[in-house]
Amino acid sequence: MVWRWSRKREVRLVTRAVLAAVLLAALLLPRVPALALTLEHGTTDKRITEGMLSNTPPSDYEIDKSIQGDAKDGVYNDYFLKDDVQTVSIEVDENNLNYLLQNAADKPTVMTKSVTIGDKTLGYTGLKTKGNYTLQHAVTDNPGSDRFSFTINFGKFIKKSNGFSKRQNFFGCHKISFNNFYFDKSMMKEFIAMKLMSEMGLPTPQYGLAKLYINQKYYGVYFMVEALDSSILEQHKGVEDKDLSPYLTKPEESTLEYDTAMDRFMKQDGTFDLGTVLKQDGNGLYKASGALKKQSYLWEDDEETLQDVAEMMPTVLGWQRKLTLLSQGKDFQGNKIDVNSDQYLKLLEEIMDVDETVRYFAAHSWLVQLDDMFVVLRNMGLYIDQDGKSMMLPWDYDLSFGCYYPSMAETTANMHIDLMYRADWIAFTDQPRTKETLDYTRFPFFQVIYQNDALMERYHQYMKDCSKIAALGGRTSDGKTYEPCRFVSSISKMEDALLRAADQKLAKNVYYLNKTEQPQDARAALPNLKRIIALRALGVLLQVDGMEAVVSGYGCNLETLGNAVQGMNSFRGRIAAIDEDTGVYSVADYQSSRSDNSPSLRLREMESGELVYQRIIEQAGGAAGLRVYTLMDTARASGDYMLYFPASSKEFADIQEIYSYDGSGSLKKLEVKKEEDRYCVAAASIEYLVFKGGGSPEEKGPAASSRWIALWSGGAVLVVAAAVVMILWRRKKKRR
Repeated sequence: MVWRWSRKREVRLVTRAVLAAVLLAALLLPRVPALALTLEHGTTDKRITEGMLSNTPPSDYEIDKSIQGDAKDGVYNDYFLKDDVQTVSIEVDENNLNYLLQNAADKPTVMTKSVTIGDKTLGYTGLKTKGNYTLQHAVTDNPGSDRFSFTINFGKFIKKSNGFSKRQNFFGCHKISFNNFYFDKSMMKEFIAMKLMSEMGLPTPQYGLAKLYINQKYYGVYFMVEALDSSILEQHKGVEDKDLSPYLTKPEESTLEYDTAMDRFMKQDGTFDLGTVLKQDGNGLYKASGALKKQSYLWEDDEETLQDVAEMMPTVLGWQRKLTLLSQGKDFQGNKIDVNSDQYLKLLEEIMDVDETVRYFAAHSWLVQLDDMFVVLRNMGLYIDQDGKSMMLPWDYDLSFGCYYPSMAETTANMHIDLMYRADWIAFTDQPRTKETLDYTRFPFFQVIYQNDALMERYHQYMKDCSKIAALGGRTSDGKTYEPCRFVSSISKMEDALLRAADQKLAKNVYYLNKTEQPQDARAALPNLKRIIALRALGVLLQVDGMEAVVSGYGCNLETLGNAVQGMNSFRGRIAAIDEDTGVYSVADYQSSRSDNSPSLRLREMESGELVYQRIIEQAGGAAGLRVYTLMDTARASGDYMLYFPASSKEFADIQEIYSYDGSGSLKKLEVKKEEDRYCVAAASIEYLVFKGGGSPEEKGPAASSRWIALWSGGAVLVVAAAVVMILWRRKKKRR
């Protein structure tokens, strides 16, 4: 009986405990969802609502006139550092910050207290999250990290409609974005892409790297880039904002083909009357309806953007119709026209800055960025002026160098120069790479270039210019001369500062996204970024020059850059290889087996203390005017190498003679030919090369010894003279 009573009591106690737990859980239940949500993103366990925000600037705030300006003057360019990492600090009310972080996917805008860029501070700017695919994944796949991409709008709250004298700006710049490198472990792919676009003379946003702090907490390194805004064009064209049309957008989900359903709104003179489908409501806001509403991609499907561009819509539709007609080989009246005629080019110039567009697509193709207007129908800027003439602006290049596709170094290096879209990945097939295998008829903005022989010849020349600017050096079609390895040098200049910034301790609510570990990932990625730049430069050059050879991707692992894989490399056939640190490249035939390595080059100048160097100098009869190199190839060619040395390099300029040394004790003089911007030699053995003339060779061996003896002797004389003066001065002082 006792046992039974005790058992019943135990059950009763357990039951009461369970009921108490259920009651407690019921009391706490309303709080649980909020707690779970706020733990995902933000710095508080409290759910922040819109009514808790501080989004009204003080009425007595005064704009700092010293920081205002015109974009055309380019003062703000200096704050986008090109050889260092900028520091940007944001101060924002904690409720505002947490509302932004908790609702990041909706891209709300909140007001900051201040933003400091370098040594300049502005008050009460707008701050919002940005992005599409990457933002969604940053929100859903990275709980606990608030390292979103952001945009700062300097005049969002400080503007005339809010009672201020003008819209606040940063030396004429209106917005700056900070991208979080979701797909870029090197943290420099987009930096390099924008550098190329800029040096190709395109209207390119200002760009740089930045350390971002929010409320004194470190959010890590970001890509700092001027938002796609009129300020870019003001500076590019050297005009004021009032001289530009308001139509600057990023169209998405469209090939920009004209929809003939809009013909019903076209008047006899070819202009458009949209009065029935584009009207202002009682508040003066434009509303699109009917057939026009289906064209909402023309204003980014955004009602706020529609207000800016509504009055331009008749002009935009007229431009779109004319562009589509020309792409179909018709004039503006719909009559057939020869696409290689002067008449065609004249009509095209009426609706497009032709040279700018050709340059844009040449640089775009060179960068192998297939997360683009052809594949995913986005990531381009489009400007149309009051006269219906367009320009293309670069935007969103974080997946450059094949990191969206083809994802492997060798395929990226050899990507066909005319291929910018996905057609069952022609790059992998055995189809001949000709115009007949490619089709741009769905994309009128490039088809009008692609179908004209003269424009495509210019396009290929500009692609070759890209190779010279980025890696190979030489004289471009603009008459400018570049040294080789310029972009490798740019990365090297930034590398230490970038790695130090990436090594700083992050805030508790922040970590690098997409399984990235910094700075170790950048340290592994940057050498491969340097290499893929050189490989792509060579791949483009060979195609434009009509040289049948495959560029070896050996030694370049795109997987380290993010969103790519390490692929196979060619080991047999006619293969080209390049040394990214000098721009020297080779073309040779290989008959290797799969067990052998693929080709890759590494050039190194030898030191006077090396035994082989001494033997070579002995054979040459002295070191004066000579430099000795060792050139390593990871494979062995089956015949002669064709070696190419950049003539624009200080190291190889004005070469007089080149010799090869095969270790047998004799030097063989090679025949040197000058081909455009390079010296070319054929050599059976490349392990040791001796250069006479060219550059400013450092003296080695006896010559160097004589120089150091002379310097030492001169120094010794000065020391002795100083000692004598000191002794005489002391004796004179003692006598006194």
